[in-house]
This record gives sequence, structure tokens and C-alpha cells, in this order.
Amino acid sequence: MTGDDVVARATVSWADGLPTLDAQMFTLPCGLEVIVHEDHAVPLCAVWVGYRVGSSDEGDGTSGFAHLFEHMFKNSVHLFGRHHYEVLREAGATDTNAQTGTDRTLYHEIMPRAALETALWIEADRMGYFLPALDPKRLAKQIDVVRAERRQRYENAPYGPERFAVAETLYPDGHPLRYLTIGRHEDIAAATRERVEAFYRTWYVPANATMVLAGDITRAEAEVLCERWFGSFPASARPARRAWPQPVIAGPVRREVPDPLAALVRVRRAWHGPPVATDDDVALDVLALALATPGTGRLWRALVYDRPFAQRVSAHVQSGRLGGEMHVVADLRAGVDLADASRVIDDVLASAAAGLDEREVLRGVRRREAGVLWRLDGIGRRAAMLCGSQLAQGTPQVSQELARYLSLDVQKVGAAAARWLSPERMVEVVTRAGRA
Repeated sequence: MTGDDVVARATVSWADGLPTLDAQMFTLPCGLEVIVHEDHAVPLCAVWVGYRVGSSDEGDGTSGFAHLFEHMFKNSVHLFGRHHYEVLREAGATDTNAQTGTDRTLYHEIMPRAALETALWIEADRMGYFLPALDPKRLAKQIDVVRAERRQRYENAPYGPERFAVAETLYPDGHPLRYLTIGRHEDIAAATRERVEAFYRTWYVPANATMVLAGDITRAEAEVLCERWFGSFPASARPARRAWPQPVIAGPVRREVPDPLAALVRVRRAWHGPPVATDDDVALDVLALALATPGTGRLWRALVYDRPFAQRVSAHVQSGRLGGEMHVVADLRAGVDLADASRVIDDVLASAAAGLDEREVLRGVRRREAGVLWRLDGIGRRAAMLCGSQLAQGTPQVSQELARYLSLDVQKVGAAAARWLSPERMVEVVTRAGRA
């Protein structure tokens, strides 16, 4: 391809202060959704493939299955025992990785333009030729790997027991979010080939995936290449995703967790929150920034600066299709009385719920706006934005989310706090050093 073959396109355009990424979409007969973002500045192409499946889609003894698939998808029948990552890196790939969350599983790589078809071959192989290579030995190996990861990163890590305790307190038995993305040992160990095949045939069909091709490629080229590598796949339909009622906390609910690996007492408060891509979702995010941003956050100043009670303060919102959570965390300094620190947390949360000032809201909005602008730099980040937004909101553009932030004011943030952060709906987990 030469410069004369490329029609100049603006990679990013602006309207009313909001960015719009160049995004051309088409759907293959098999159901695979493809988004093309042209940027011919450098001869690279980012490939992002997102499947609409995560731990929120598990149930009936399948906790941890989505994450298990991420591990098993690293080789297939056509690679003859080699890993996908190994083949991609030999072809010049950079930033190759995968991740599993509550609502989606992502695979991505950035390729030299000349090696783009290697990535498409790998992704087609992942999507269509997984089962023939799934023998009992390979399945057993990956089950052992995932269970070892659970022990290493959760059970035998500082504050790991707290993660289980918070989820168990927020969600009732049977709810998929109760078991975290890593899943339960008993469910992972019970992953027979028949159960894995059923999960795969349900969720890893082309119609349940979105692929983003960003970089040195045109739509016409993308259509030819996608037809070459995915055109033979049979037509598929996107599976329905199960809905769950919002859990109700009759609280406040408090519990303590012993942790022999924890060096400091940790206080974590959590509430159920709104689903992703809602006005309250972004409002609570700005509230979290107003509470815990180092240097300016209300709770940070109260516990770290004004009184040396805490070593670290944080707050964050995580949200998905089944709802969200807001967390406020303080790691207390050695010797600090828990009751004294709790009173400060109570006072600060009450003052924040009563109302932030305009500067606090504006500071949080500008921080998130700057984050969006920063992610416009680089085809990998733009591909991630397009794919993530399409999976979460049904549109590849992030302008809708940014518009929600820019529309926030003191009243909206205060109203969201009143709706979601009632003390009667709070869960508090205190981690103490030591054994049970």
C-alpha cells in the first residue's frame, strides 16, 4: 500500500469539545462485529478482540470458567503445542496480552502492518479451532495453573482474604459476583471437557465478539482480510445474558478478617452501586476522586495529612452490567486506634454526602477528561477505547461517557451519594494481622 492508495481521514474529530474517533463498522455473515480505525502515521496495526463473557455470566458451578478459558486459549490444534504469544512475538508483536473481567474477556496485540495476517490467523484459530486441541491432559494442566494463581494472588497474598470476605458479604450465595473472577477451587477442579465445551459453544461464537483493527489499514483491506480469515465460520447468534436482581444490604454489616500476611490494619467500606454507563456511575467516580486523591482528597487530608492515622487512603468505583460497587479503603498506621480512625471516616463521608464544593467536582471531571485525552495518543489505547466502549455501551465512541462527566455538578454528585451510600447499605470489613 502506498500513500497514493490512502484517502486522508481524520483519526479524531471534535464537536462541542467532545472527541469522536474515526470508526467504520461492518458485520460478517458469521456475526463477528468489526470496527476499523484508520491511522496511517506508522506501519503498525492494533488488533483487539473482545468477547461478551466474564464472571458475571457464570453460574451453576461454573465460577472461574471465563478466566480458565483465557488460559486455555493460548494454543490450539494448528499451533502443534506452541503458544499463541510465542508465535505473535516472533512475528514482531508488541503489547500482547489478555484479560478477563466481570463482563468481558479481551485479547490484543500490536503488529507490524506486514504481519497483520499472523494476528488474524491467531484470532481466527482462537475463535474457531479451540475444541479439537482440548485434550484431558491440557485441560488438567490449565486447571492446575488457575488454581495455583488463586492460591498465589488471593489466598497467600496480603489482604487476599479481605477480597473474598467483601464479595461474600455484598452478594448472596449463587450470585456470580460472589466468587470473584478467579472462581472457586471446587468449580475450577470440576471443569470437565463436556462442561468446558458447553461454555465455549455458548459464549465464544463470532456474534458474541467485537474485533477492532486500528492503525495502518483501510476498511476495504479489513473487509478482504476478515473475509479471508473469518468468512468460513457459520452464522451465529449472540447469547442472552442472565440478569440478577440487585442485592439488598440490611446493615450496616461489619466483620473482621484475620490475615497473617497483612502488616497494617485495613478498613474497607463498600456499597452496591449503579450499573456501568449511567449518570450515577460517573458521579460516584468523581466523589471517589474527591475523597481519596492524594494531596486534595477530603479523606486523604483528614487521615494522612491532618491526623497521621493512615498510611494510605483510596477510593474507587467498579461497575458492570449487573451493577456496581463503591469502595473506600484506609490502611491504618501501626498503633492507631480503630475507633478513632472510624470516627474520622464517618465524619468525612457524612460531610461529602452533604455536598462537595464546585472545585472538588470540577477537579474530578478534569482529571477524567484528561484521561480520555491521554488515551487518544497511540493506536493501542485507541483500539482499547473503541473495543471497551462498544462492549459496555453498544457504541465505539467514548464521547457519551465523557459528556456524562462534563455534565456533572455538585447537585448531581450529591444526589448519587444519597441514593447509593446510605450507612444502612454499607458493608465494612476490617483486616487485622494474625490468624483466626
